[in-house]
This record gives sequence, C-alpha cells and structure tokens, in this order.
Amino acid sequence: MNPENQVMSYMPLSLKAHDYGAAFRSKPFQTARTSIGFVQNGSGCLYIDEQRYPLKAGAFFFLQPAMKIQLMNDSESILRLHLLHYRSVQLDFCDDFIHAASMPSPLNEGALPVHYSSSAVTETLVLQLQQAFKEKSRLNDIKKQLVFCELLLHLHTCQKSERLTVNESIQQTIAYMEEKYAKSIQVSELPVIAGMTPSSFCRAFKKITGLTPGHYLTRLRMVRAKELMSEQGAALRDIAVGVGFQDELYFSRVFKKTEGVSPSVYLKRRDKRIAVVSSFFLQDHLLALGILPIAAPSFPKYYATPSGFPSYLHDRLTDTVPLNAERTIMSSDVMRLSPDLILKTEFQKNPNDSMWNANKNTIFIGHSTSWEQYLRSIATRVQKEKEAERIIRQMTLLEQETRKKLAPVTKNGKWVIIRLLPNNCRLYGSADHTFTELFYRRLQFQCDERVTHPIYMDHALDRLIELNPENILIIWSEESEVNALASHEQWLNLRAVKENRVYYPDSREWDPWGPIGREHMIRAMTRYFAKNGIDG
Repeated sequence: MNPENQVMSYMPLSLKAHDYGAAFRSKPFQTARTSIGFVQNGSGCLYIDEQRYPLKAGAFFFLQPAMKIQLMNDSESILRLHLLHYRSVQLDFCDDFIHAASMPSPLNEGALPVHYSSSAVTETLVLQLQQAFKEKSRLNDIKKQLVFCELLLHLHTCQKSERLTVNESIQQTIAYMEEKYAKSIQVSELPVIAGMTPSSFCRAFKKITGLTPGHYLTRLRMVRAKELMSEQGAALRDIAVGVGFQDELYFSRVFKKTEGVSPSVYLKRRDKRIAVVSSFFLQDHLLALGILPIAAPSFPKYYATPSGFPSYLHDRLTDTVPLNAERTIMSSDVMRLSPDLILKTEFQKNPNDSMWNANKNTIFIGHSTSWEQYLRSIATRVQKEKEAERIIRQMTLLEQETRKKLAPVTKNGKWVIIRLLPNNCRLYGSADHTFTELFYRRLQFQCDERVTHPIYMDHALDRLIELNPENILIIWSEESEVNALASHEQWLNLRAVKENRVYYPDSREWDPWGPIGREHMIRAMTRYFAKNGIDG
C-alpha cells in the first residue's frame, strides 16, 4: 500500500458516566476495548499493570485492550468519571475501493497513561459528545466524529504541554503529598505524578526542597501530627492514623527520631516567651512565623530608627525590647524579662560562654549560610514547621520571578561583589555566604570565574585591580569609603569604572538572612537594577 493513500480515522463507539462511592475498590480486570477515561469529580487512583496512578478532576487516561487495571476511590466523596470507547481504523484508498483495518491506537504518545487537562474544556467537549450520542442520525454521526476529533486534539495538546517546568512538576507532587499525606502514599508513585524518571525526580526534588521525597513526606506528617496534638488533644493512636501511620509504636519512633523528643513529652510543651541574642535578626524569622519576641538584637549606630531595628522590622517590633548587639549583651539584662526560651548565636562581643551556658532555657543555634536552616531550626523549637515550609516555598517563587525579571542584567557580563570598610576592600567569594548564594546561584548573576575563594577576602584591592572585572557591585558600604576609593588612580583605570558598570545601591537594609528582610532586599534589588541596569 502507498502511505500517501493511507488515512487514520477514529470512531467513537460509546460514552457512559460512572459514579463510584467512597472507599470503592474494584477487582482487578483486563480491558477489552480501546478507551479513554475522564475524571469529572472526586479523586482516587488507577492501577495499570500494578503501577499506581493518582486521579483527580481533570485527569484523563488511555486504556488499551488486555491491560490489567484496578480502580479505587480514596476520597470521602463520589468519584465520577466518563468512559469513552472508540476504535482506530486505518483506511487505505486504492483505485475504486477502500480497505479498512482496525489498528492499535497511536494517540497516547507520552510515556505515562495518565495525564491532566483543563477539566472545564474537557467536560464541555464530553457533554457535547454525550448529546451527539443521544440522537440517531447521519448528521449526529458526523457531529460525533467532529467533537471526538476536537477532544482528541485537546488531549494531545495537554499531553505535550502539561509539564511546563521541572519546578512545576515538583510542586505538583508536593501539592499531592500535602493533600494525601494521611493516606498510604508510596514514594515510588511520586515520579509518575511528575512525569519524570525516579532518579531525575529525586535529584530535582532535593535541589528544590533540600530534602528527599521520603524525608519531605515524613516532615509533612510530623508537622500535621504536632498540629493535632496542640489543637485536638486526641489520643496518640488517633493522631498516628490521622497522619498516615497504622502502627502507633512506629509513629512514636519516627516522631522521636525527627523531633528529638517522644510524642508524650512533646504534648507537655506550652507557648513560650522568646528572647533573641544574635548578630542576625532572628526576630525576622519569628515574626514571619507569627511570633512576637519579647527582646531582640538591635544596631542603633547602624540603623537610623529609634529602636535600632531596620525600618522594615521597626513598626512590627513596637512591644519588643531592643538589645544593643553592638556591645556585650548581659545575661541578666535578658533574664530580668523572664523569658521561657532564649535563642542564642555566637558573635563578636557575645560568645557562648559560661554566662550563657548556665541558663538552661538557652538554645544555641549554630552558624549556617542557609537562611532556610535558621528558619527551620527556629520553627522546630516553636512548633511552626508547616508555616516555615510555606514561607520557604513562597520565597522560592519570588526568587524565580525575580530571576526572570533580571535576566537582561544577569546575562550581560561577569560580576564581582565588594564591600568597602575603613582601610579595607573586601572581595566576596563565589560560595559559602548567604548573599553570594542568592546573587550568584538563585538569581543567576554570573560570577567572574577567576573568583574561586569562599566567603570573602579582606584587603583585596590589589586582587580587584588584577581581576579588572566587567561589572562591580558595591554593597553595605558608607558613601565616604566609596568616595575615597573613587579618587584612587588604579580604580579609575578599571574596565567596569570606565564603562560605567559599577553599581552602588542603597543596601544598608539588605539582609538575606531572614524571610522578611530577604523579601525586602529582593524587591529593592529588582527596583534598583530595573532603573540602573546594564542598558540603563
């Protein structure tokens, strides 16, 4: 047969709606005909050849003859789906006759049998097809095929475009876990939802969340368990079942491993009055979590506000006692406020010495270059892990949006970052610092590849001159220091200076270590580079 004379045609045979009640579970059976299923309402799962696929409103799936399938409704509401049987026919035109032969359907070209579409569009087309099936006439036969072809085209388009980015695929699995954490979720089914191979899914998931899928699910369940403990006062058995554990003893072991204390000890905890002693604004993290600290560090010489807090925190901390972190903070100054908990980090003039070690209600938080680590560490102490993960997800989305907005700037040349201090030009490295991690990795400014040292290098003016970079960003520097360097002959000969590629934003309140300050800084950076970008 000449391929030019061959045409594939699709014939809709029947369309029926099926309703399945809560906890319905069919027996395994083999399919007899080529079909497409559409989920209109409810949720459940479909087992195809023993592989589990989640279903929700808008899902559609392809079935071929001899598939071994099983359907289950895992929700409390009705699972309603439409099942459309059809036949694929290959037509061969030859002279005065047409040869027709049934063929396997080539429609499902994706690796997965279950996909997702706009439920509204699919439902409209399915209803039109139902109407066409009700009346028997040649005109309706044509209408059936017309609507069916439109439906197939819509589904085919959904197959090609349903997973726009890796991040969206991961967020889809996170949403699924957050919805189904109380059910028996198998980690092996998550790559199926994302449409990725298990290995690529695990790598992408950990890169985005910082956790493996299994650890993320456990964290999600533990967060919900602690909410149930504080809000409902239910028995541990009920709490365990409510977060997806059938074995109370196993739940207790997992809880103690992740939280550091047994569930029974955790139940005895109360809301606490919290003070912060740190060079970082950990009060930023507490406020983001919905907690007002009774005392927190301030820098009255650096910030112009009456409290010594940055302006974006000042109005939120009107009832918080400022602790001057520019000098030694005495333990007695904090203890007189009767705190239940003190969050303490080690910093200049305020070491974790015997004065603080003697206070049993002091929790020492180790140094980290990750603002998320500080947030999670604090959230664990105050039972706010769910809020912390929500904050982290929101910040991730803001960073991604900002990266897109700044792309015209970030793609134009290599960068170095400096801070000017009295008699010191500090050159920041390519890693191990919270600001550079945001600037280079998350916002994707291009670091000069010759900058290989971590954190920062002090007294590095000669090194800066040697690098002669394309772009220079000056942060956290007084205007007097910038003006002093501007008169330096070697500075004036730098390429970035000659080409007007030196950027000096008002970064006094740029603070990447806390969620509120980080958002404030990111939005300020966006405004600054929009106004003073490469082409500006």
